[in-house]
Amino acid sequence: MPPLILLTALLEGLSLTLIQGYLPLYLRSALGEPSYLMIALVVALPALGAMLAGNVWGGLSDVTGRLKPFILLGLAGYVIALVGIPFFRTGFSVLLFVGLASLFYGTTAPSVKTYATLARPDRKEYALAAVLMAQSTGWLFGSYGAGGLLEHGIGSGLRLALWSCAGVMGLHLLLSTVALRDLRRAPAPARAHESWTARIAADLASLYENPRLLRLCMLAFLFVAANYVMWGFFSVYMVEHLHASIRTLRYSLAASSVLGIISFLYVGPLIRRFRGRLVLAIGVTLYLGMYLGIALARDPVVVGIIYTLPLYSLVNVSANVLASEYSTERQRAGGLGILSGAYALATITGPVTGGLLADRFGLQAVPWLAMGFIAAAAPVAWIQARAGGRDALAGAAGDLTTATTAVDGVTGRKPR
Repeated sequence: MPPLILLTALLEGLSLTLIQGYLPLYLRSALGEPSYLMIALVVALPALGAMLAGNVWGGLSDVTGRLKPFILLGLAGYVIALVGIPFFRTGFSVLLFVGLASLFYGTTAPSVKTYATLARPDRKEYALAAVLMAQSTGWLFGSYGAGGLLEHGIGSGLRLALWSCAGVMGLHLLLSTVALRDLRRAPAPARAHESWTARIAADLASLYENPRLLRLCMLAFLFVAANYVMWGFFSVYMVEHLHASIRTLRYSLAASSVLGIISFLYVGPLIRRFRGRLVLAIGVTLYLGMYLGIALARDPVVVGIIYTLPLYSLVNVSANVLASEYSTERQRAGGLGILSGAYALATITGPVTGGLLADRFGLQAVPWLAMGFIAAAAPVAWIQARAGGRDALAGAAGDLTTATTAVDGVTGRKPR
C-alpha cells in the first residue's frame, strides 16, 4: 500500500476527530450555542456535502478513469475547512462554512478506498483494513493530542489544533501533488456525442439499479445512523450529562482509537475466513450490547470503557469490502461513493434526530435512539448473511457440478 495513501487516511481521521468529535463541544462551550439541534446540524450538514461529493466526484472519477485529482481535491477541502473554522463566531456560520467545505473534502474517503482496492485487487479486505487502520491512527492522534490542548481551554485549544492540523495537511497536499502516482483504470465507455454530465448520470444510474448494493446501503444507513447519534453527541454527553472531565473524555476517545487500530489487524483475516456478510451481521448485533450499556450506565468512566469496544472495524471494513465486490473495477469509485453517500445520509439523520430528541427530552435520550437504529439494523444484517450463505452453497454446488461434468467428459461417462 503506498505510504502517501495511508498518510492521507491518517490525516483524514485526525481532521474528522477535530471536526466531528470536538467541534460540537467547542460550539457549546466556547461559542455558547444553546440548541442541541444546531450542534447536531454541524455534524449533519457536512455529511450532506459528503454524500453529494461521494456521488458526483465518484461518478466523475469513473468516467475519467482517474483517482489522484479527486484525492488532491479532498485534501484541499480539508485544509480550507481547518483553517477557516476559527474565524466564525456563531454556530450557524460554522455550520454553513463546514457544509460548503465538505462538498470538496467529502470525496477523500471513497477515493482513497478505491485506490486501496485497485492497488491490491486480490486482497481487498486487507487493503481496506490498512486504510481504516491508518484512519483510526489519525483518530488516536486527534483524540489524545487535541484533547490535551483542550484541557488548557476549549476555545484556544481547538483553534490551535485546527491550525496545526491544517499546516500538516497542506504539506501533505503538496507532497501528494508531486509524488503520488495516479492509479488509472479504463474509463466508463461513452456513447457518441454524450456529455460528461450524461456519462456521470448513466454511471450512477447503473449503480443504483444494483439490488445487492442498494440493500447493503440500506443496512449501512441504519448502523451508521446509530453510530453518529452517539458520536455526534459523545463529547457533549460525557461533559454535560455525565459531568466527565476533559481528561476523561480525552482518554476515552484515545483508548477507543487504540483498540480500533488493534482490531484492524485481525478483521481482514476474519472477513476472508467467514465472509463479509456474516462478520457484518455479528458486528451490528454486538452494537446492541454497547448502546444498552451506555444508556444504563451513570459513571462516565464506565461509559468511556464501554465506548472503547472495537466494533467499528467489523462493520466498516465488511461493508466496504462488500461494496467493492458488488461493483465492477471500472465502477469501483462510484460504488464506494454510493456507500459513502449512504454513510453521509445516515450521518445527517442520526444526529438531527438525536438533536431534536435531546432538545425535547434531554441528552439521556441519545443512547436509546442509537440502540433503536441498531435494533432495526440487526435483523436486516442477519437476513443478508443468511442469503449470502445460500449463495455460497449454490456457488459451491455449481463448482462441484462443473468439476464432475469435466471428469465425466474425460472418462467418457455421462453426468448423473
